[in-house]
Amino acid sequence: MTSHDSSPLTLDSPQDLLLTIPFLLGFHPQDSLVVLSINPERRLARVMRAEIIVPNERDSARELIGALSWQNIEGVMLVAYTSGDGLSFLEMCENEIKSAGFSLIESIVVNETHWISRLCESECGSCPHEGNPLPAFESSRIAVEHVIRGHVMPCVSEHDLAATLAQVGAPIPVADDILPLPEAAALLRRVWERWQASRTLLPVEMGPTLRALENLALRDYAITMHSSEELLSTVELWRTLLAQAPLRYRAPVACLLAATSYEAGEGGLARLALDEATKDDPEYSLARLLMRAMEAGWPPEAFTRMRHELAEKLGALVYEAA
Repeated sequence: MTSHDSSPLTLDSPQDLLLTIPFLLGFHPQDSLVVLSINPERRLARVMRAEIIVPNERDSARELIGALSWQNIEGVMLVAYTSGDGLSFLEMCENEIKSAGFSLIESIVVNETHWISRLCESECGSCPHEGNPLPAFESSRIAVEHVIRGHVMPCVSEHDLAATLAQVGAPIPVADDILPLPEAAALLRRVWERWQASRTLLPVEMGPTLRALENLALRDYAITMHSSEELLSTVELWRTLLAQAPLRYRAPVACLLAATSYEAGEGGLARLALDEATKDDPEYSLARLLMRAMEAGWPPEAFTRMRHELAEKLGALVYEAA
């Protein structure tokens, strides 16, 4: 069985932070401002990304940082990926952080080859004028630790990440009958447990699994199957299944991917998954609900609470399927 270490990653330096961000987003950002909030336990609470060039910079900065205002946040880190444009937006976000009473832990500017800390530059001036060379990515300790924990390597760009999610599987055979609810729930459990143990999906179970997820109760049951320690591998399960799901069967899987990836702190992947859900079914109610929750600034912990509440409501189904 593949082991997944659930202990917190140790980020000892700004270089470690820069190596971690692509895993949090699922791709290497460009022309972006990444906002990372830290809770009182000094753990990452939320990751947000915005375009570095925005209209109405002051209003955009106030809206972006304002999304953190109701959370229990101790500090914020900013990382701007830019060749030089958009620094005024970064400065306005710095000011909004201070106005909100948060601690600005770090503010970094990254170009194609170097990075520099604006805080270090202003306080001690020890950084080289051209900045510090970007660390090697694939051979880094951070990359190795993320892969061991179940993360796939990030895509080169957001466009490439979206392309991997947009793959559509072949049509599945028409079923003669639909599995009864307890049997379908047991099937979902077997598929999930096999994935945790061996990272395999049996072709013979693909069609029944996708048909089972059309049932709203079974789809919600699927949200409850993992623990927090199994979250990352469950994200990969739904991501793998989505790549094999044909049209008309993609919306439920995409919503499962969105819910689990957002709970894992991978907001960019969650939003791309919701795009796929909406393309498959523009009226799919769970996709709309998840999008509203994300736009309202729900923290990942809120999705964990939602999962626990669903587990209690679906307890009867779980026991019957066991």
